[in-house]
Amino acid sequence: METRDALKPLTSLRFVAALLVFSWHCVPTYRFSPFSLGYVGVGFFFLLSGFILTYSYHRAFAGGIEPQALRAFYAARVARVYPLHLVTMPLMILCVAYLGENPAWTGVPAQTRAGAIVAQAFLIQSWFADRVIHFAGNAPAWSISAEAFFYALFPLIAFVLLRLFRASSTRIVLLAAGGLWLAATLVLAPQQAALDDWRYYVFPPARLVDFVVGMLLGIAFLRRDSDAAWPLRATSVEILAIAATAIVIYASPLLPLSLRFSAAVMPTWACVIFVFAWRRGAISRLLEHPVLVRLGEVSYAFYLVHLAVIDLFAHALGWGSPLAAPLMLAMTLALAFALHHGIERPLRRRIRTVFDPPPHMPLLAIGQAASAP
Repeated sequence: METRDALKPLTSLRFVAALLVFSWHCVPTYRFSPFSLGYVGVGFFFLLSGFILTYSYHRAFAGGIEPQALRAFYAARVARVYPLHLVTMPLMILCVAYLGENPAWTGVPAQTRAGAIVAQAFLIQSWFADRVIHFAGNAPAWSISAEAFFYALFPLIAFVLLRLFRASSTRIVLLAAGGLWLAATLVLAPQQAALDDWRYYVFPPARLVDFVVGMLLGIAFLRRDSDAAWPLRATSVEILAIAATAIVIYASPLLPLSLRFSAAVMPTWACVIFVFAWRRGAISRLLEHPVLVRLGEVSYAFYLVHLAVIDLFAHALGWGSPLAAPLMLAMTLALAFALHHGIERPLRRRIRTVFDPPPHMPLLAIGQAASAP
């Protein structure tokens, strides 16, 4: 049986992805970071979610879709995302009300604002094309809305994929993941997209490819020969995966915007996830350091609260102060740790206790810290 330790490097990498999103929203970095860092971070989250859930729940859904397995899975997902979402959403709304000016709310009728709040509370905001709805309130939560759609479909997709590839080698499954990515890329490449285009960036079915490619990666990883030799030293492979991702991000402004949302960097992110899950090299061992793992564990809270902190500090200090960005980061981290330990973990345990599956249920709980943004 796989252990929770196998996921520590991926948990740590979640904070790296959250930091990319933070840097994109931190206004002064726009002049230094024209490389779609927000898109890159969200794309990583979706891929990793598919990978981790498949890795964690493959035994539960490989043989069928049983009511007990569904109950346990959905209870775990609600416990993972909902308590913190319901706490951070009003915090951000209060922040918007205090600041007054907001591009998604200024001049918007009260009825539309109320509808946006209701949609966000039920995590359905990403289904609405109006940016006043899908980006209103706590804007980063749109990705959690997309994740909710993935969670709804996961048991069925997992059953189909695990059955379809039940006798396939790692290579065959990876080829299938590559084929799915290529098909999506060919469809997206000729499309004309705008900044944060709802059709290709926010709309949940449009992001399902990220999640399913992550699921295929998870199946490939489960099929691996753990003793197989690599053509290069493991640390060299890890360095190459990181370097390839950095190069693609750097070159992304040369690509159509429709590809920059996710498809452009998806193959290299997939390599990073797949390689670091093996835990063979020096960098993956470094990522197992308790401090980095802890940062990864609080990254969901960090992600949900970072925009409120940025907006408040920008309003109070402006962007002229050299301390603005460091203070934003420090305060976001402090608030994330407080929310994680004071709200997220206690409520997650309480909700899961209510819906705790029977002891014989072949359900792995590993990966809870790594599966959501």
